[in-house]
Amino acid sequence: MIVYYFNDFENVGEAEIQLMMPIIPSQQIEAITSTKLLSRKREIAISNLMLAYALKYNHEEIHSDSIIIKQFTCSEIASTHDALSLLLKNLNNSQNVDEPILKMRIAEHGKPYLIDHDGIYFNISHCKQAIVTAVSDYEIGVDAEGRRRYSDNLMERAYNDAEITAVLHSNEPEKEFARIWTRKEAFFKWTGTGILIDHIKSVEQDAAAAGCKITTQQVVPEQGEMFYLSIAKSNK
Repeated sequence: MIVYYFNDFENVGEAEIQLMMPIIPSQQIEAITSTKLLSRKREIAISNLMLAYALKYNHEEIHSDSIIIKQFTCSEIASTHDALSLLLKNLNNSQNVDEPILKMRIAEHGKPYLIDHDGIYFNISHCKQAIVTAVSDYEIGVDAEGRRRYSDNLMERAYNDAEITAVLHSNEPEKEFARIWTRKEAFFKWTGTGILIDHIKSVEQDAAAAGCKITTQQVVPEQGEMFYLSIAKSNK
């Protein structure tokens, strides 16, 4: 599995997003053209750029049983218009230029799947600290979250007794709350159902019963803020 994350937000503006438009799947064109929020445009454009890049250049990593996490940086491949233009040309060199690079279908509950890439799965997440794209040859769900404020009311509704105890006894309760939350989100994204309130307190048990393994890592970029990254994947 290859997991890319991007946090070099300052180097991606409207001009760079316009260059990325040929990558955007048809289902997401309206979302990116209708919003005025630059952050939302970045999320859509960069997550799809990382997906296209992984499909083009990371075949071996996609099929690896290991979880390979890499930072996707502007300085490496997209620091200038010319570099980004060349990358997009390379990504699209085997297709009609009028055809979208990425083609997707949307499942019943909104989870996207690739067309023309049988047996390849992906999932996307974003938070204040990073945009994340994971690509694998088995079903996955991914969630990223930095330090997060919480309320007792929210914990009572979403966390079981053991999880509440872990948060309240942590030296950094906001970080522990976020760590646990990413595991819940990743599992529900793996299932493709969205968050099910009736099962939100039993994610760990439900995941084990369903043959899903949840892995959580603390990612600390050289520049930028830390965040937790949870990946739910089918057991092979």
